[in-house]
Amino acid sequence: MSRSITETDSLFFNSGRELPTKDDHLWLIVSGVVKSYTITEEGSLVILGFWGADDLVGQHLSNIVPYTLECIGNVEAIAIPRQQWESFADNLLHHAQQTQHMSYIVRNTKIARRLWLLLEWLAEKFGKVIAQGRLIDFKLTHQELANAISTTRITVTKTLSQFEEEGLILRPRTKCIVLRS
Repeated sequence: MSRSITETDSLFFNSGRELPTKDDHLWLIVSGVVKSYTITEEGSLVILGFWGADDLVGQHLSNIVPYTLECIGNVEAIAIPRQQWESFADNLLHHAQQTQHMSYIVRNTKIARRLWLLLEWLAEKFGKVIAQGRLIDFKLTHQELANAISTTRITVTKTLSQFEEEGLILRPRTKCIVLRS
């Protein structure tokens, strides 16, 4: 018989820490943002997704090796043992949908369109509504954005500047972006 999972089971991880790969466990994110990524044989980092509250993540949801989960900011998460995974069917379905959405974003041919779709997705998933639009308020570097959409940091920087000039985004301070309403 398995016991129920409660927030008292939460573990806290500081920004930059990796969620441990646990045998027969997945992680349920309670708060914060986690990025999943791999490293190619050539040594390039490939971001596989960004995950937040109520998302279920872990090596068992991917065939990709290596597979790393890194905290972007402070994260609270609960280790879910294999015998309780069936209780999280909705979370697993949501994981599959998000994975497909990231695949759709990366498959767009125009880089500016890829970046815009990624920003829209991040704003929808993690953004806070403010007077000027939707605030993506967590540390996300130009290099991470580039890795997520398979381009260069320089291209992301130029494209973000273009978006800002066009009034599509605001960058009121370092490491945050507002998508204009």
